[in-house]
Amino acid sequence: MLAPVDLARLQAHMRLEAGEDDDHLQHCLDVAIAQFDGADGELGRALMDQTWRETFSAVPSSGRGVVLTLLPVRAIVQAEIRDGNGDWIAVEGVTLEDLEGDRSAVFAPSWGAPGRHRWPLRIDYVAGFGAEPGAVPLPICHAILLFAAHLYKAREPVTFEGTPVEVPLSIARLVAPFKSWWM
Repeated sequence: MLAPVDLARLQAHMRLEAGEDDDHLQHCLDVAIAQFDGADGELGRALMDQTWRETFSAVPSSGRGVVLTLLPVRAIVQAEIRDGNGDWIAVEGVTLEDLEGDRSAVFAPSWGAPGRHRWPLRIDYVAGFGAEPGAVPLPICHAILLFAAHLYKAREPVTFEGTPVEVPLSIARLVAPFKSWWM
């Protein structure tokens, strides 16, 4: 699977030779990417294109929409409702619309009539900046490099005069414009 930053790029950033503690360095890189990527990441965004499924507890009325959680949404794969028999039925004519505040919503002229189920609507969609690593904004990639290097070099909690301190402020500043505050 492609990642926004690879091991070779991290090694070049840290001025390390290939083969020099590669396993631990790859682990630090994986942790750094996970810190920012996906629904559980700090940004609330998918970095590389990924297919996600969201389920909803209610089906909107005709012409209305539902707001998707993960950003940026690039495409709708499918929307389905669960009918009275418990079978999933495709919703036709769904459209993706960008909303204010960097949000995306899915609309349908008619969502159909769901049965009585706890989660009657599910939507599969592609979220991410793109399929290639170069699509991820450079400040995010640089924050990943800084955080992975920090994890590699500081294998113990960082303290200043005996008081624990947070990771370098430069990382927070690099990713601040990309954070999804609506979560």
